[in-house]
Amino acid sequence: MSSEKPILSVRNLQIAYQTGKNSRVVAADDISFDLYPGQSMALVGESGCGKTTLGLGLLRLLPKLGRIPQGEAIFRLKDGREVDIMKLNEKELREFRWTEAAMVFQGAMNAFNPVIKIGAHFADTLRDHSAKRLSRRDIEKRATELLHRVRLDPQRVLNSYPHELSGGMKQRALIALALALDPQVLVLDEPTTALDLLTQRGIVEQLHDLRQEFGFTMIFVTHDLGLAAEMADRVSTMYAGRIIETGNAEDIFYNPKHPYTAGLINAVLPVQGDIRNLSSIPGSPPGLDSLPKGCTFNPRCDYATGECRSGIPSLETLVERGQGLSHTVRCLHSEQVEFRGRMNADA
Repeated sequence: MSSEKPILSVRNLQIAYQTGKNSRVVAADDISFDLYPGQSMALVGESGCGKTTLGLGLLRLLPKLGRIPQGEAIFRLKDGREVDIMKLNEKELREFRWTEAAMVFQGAMNAFNPVIKIGAHFADTLRDHSAKRLSRRDIEKRATELLHRVRLDPQRVLNSYPHELSGGMKQRALIALALALDPQVLVLDEPTTALDLLTQRGIVEQLHDLRQEFGFTMIFVTHDLGLAAEMADRVSTMYAGRIIETGNAEDIFYNPKHPYTAGLINAVLPVQGDIRNLSSIPGSPPGLDSLPKGCTFNPRCDYATGECRSGIPSLETLVERGQGLSHTVRCLHSEQVEFRGRMNADA
């Protein structure tokens, strides 16, 4: 990490969806973290926990009913200036997206316009968001260069409609498009979902190579704990809209201190070995419109006490580290959590 200052500093961010004239549900709440240049941060958790909402909110890409009632996200631009993403106007947002931060959406087929060729997607993006006036030749050169970087045949891909490409090819083309204007931060939402294992492996290897070459900072949303363990410098577990534990990969996968994090790891099906120790977390995640009182995990938690039901725990620091890599947990009984998962058994 080359800089002592974070590239992104999020404080007390709340994201909600309007469900009626006078009603809303909070999908992400009390989100705070610092992200430093070159880092890779994974957001993990069950479906509906707020991972994707947070990723979209950071780039102000929420659907029409999305709201950001409070919080800030201070971003350090390429020229050194600091801006609050939440306060950018439409013109400033247009200049910010793709150039400073870009997103690779889940489901590449849905991210591309199905009636426009891939080459036109590159042309539109580069013309609309580049600070420089680019010629057709400049655009074609940049697109060709990036598609080569993700191991695709530029001539074929640029002249193809999205449906003419395989799932893995579309995903790699989308990653190349996201890098078109050399953004500092790349947000990826489930980048390997619905791809076969070999294609997933190729995407992961390419992301490793691209990070080394382009030096971008990465936030990625994933259900795949193996992917998070391999690619993330730090992992944040989310539950019912809140970050409940964060730390480096060793903290989260070998020494988790929140019962939910430990349960997630023990619920992963092993690639080899005995599956008799496979366990699941009892119950289901709560609806965001009917959260339990106190710690939202308490109805599913073996450690829950009356104190857990009386108030929402704050994030407590267990191990202090620089560069935002401290181990923190939102649990009143973290000292009682003794993880004896397969990862420790195999270590």
